Amino acid sequence: MGVKGMPESFHPALLVCPTLVGRTSDLAALHALVDQAQSGQGYVALLRGEAGIGKSRLVAETKAFAAGLDFLLLQGNCFRSDRFFPYAPLLDLLRAYISTHAATAARELKPLAPA
Repeated sequence: MGVKGMPESFHPALLVCPTLVGRTSDLAALHALVDQAQSGQGYVALLRGEAGIGKSRLVAETKAFAAGLDFLLLQGNCFRSDRFFPYAPLLDLLRAYISTHAATAARELKPLAPA
């Protein structure tokens, strides 16, 4: 059994609908932001809403679009235990980047370090 209580042939990834339903304008807006970032104009997008409305799916689709354009994708997460650390998602992002791109990170972050 792969997933508790499910047959071995069950794969949760197969449950993802290949078509994003009802979010065409949202996805187009996020793709436009990626296109603008590619041309040197950076922006921040904030996705909010009730649980289950597809925020994570929109992010996944946008990340896939950006990856197809050779963007370096970084992600920082914030957990309930981080509520006293305002920069926890940024620290998480930097830790992940440094652990996977050690040589590049050292070279690129060196100018930011105090003398």
